Amino acid sequence: MHATSQWRWVYDPDQQQLQIELEQGLIHIAPYKASRLVPLHAMNAAFSMEDAATFQSFYDALEASQRLSPNVMLEAALNHTIYQRFGRPQMPQSWYFQTAETPLDHEPEIGLLVRLNSGLADVLCIVCSIEGEFVECMVLAELFPLSDIKSLRQFDVIKVMPNRLQPAFSQSKSTSETRRQA
Repeated sequence: MHATSQWRWVYDPDQQQLQIELEQGLIHIAPYKASRLVPLHAMNAAFSMEDAATFQSFYDALEASQRLSPNVMLEAALNHTIYQRFGRPQMPQSWYFQTAETPLDHEPEIGLLVRLNSGLADVLCIVCSIEGEFVECMVLAELFPLSDIKSLRQFDVIKVMPNRLQPAFSQSKSTSETRRQA
């Protein structure tokens, strides 16, 4: 999948809904509440070269992992582009997650698949950005319970310390097994 000059950002202030118009009448609606995004006004603007590069580099990293379905890769890359351009800065929330039993054997990088464990669930995530001593991760599971009263939904982004990141897959899992998880 490649971003094209036909892709457009559209924001409807009445509906408080940001979307990306793709080619052939396809529309991707941002899964984020308006409170998670910077303040937006009515907009109908073309995708910039920077937007296209953000989308493409993230999509290519996910595709290279050979671990996710094409649909999940597309949605994750679109949502990553939305969050990088319009996401509101957030504070770290590492306390929701257990320290990794098996730490990563290398520094995290954008597009890396990792796992986060809240004690209630252990789910697959993608590294979206690295900011100093913190990493922002996008949730791939449909629902990720953090506590009795707080959960994250698929494609939500959360900032954590790198010592919370666990390797996404053990060497014993096959590619087909991991595709079913995503």
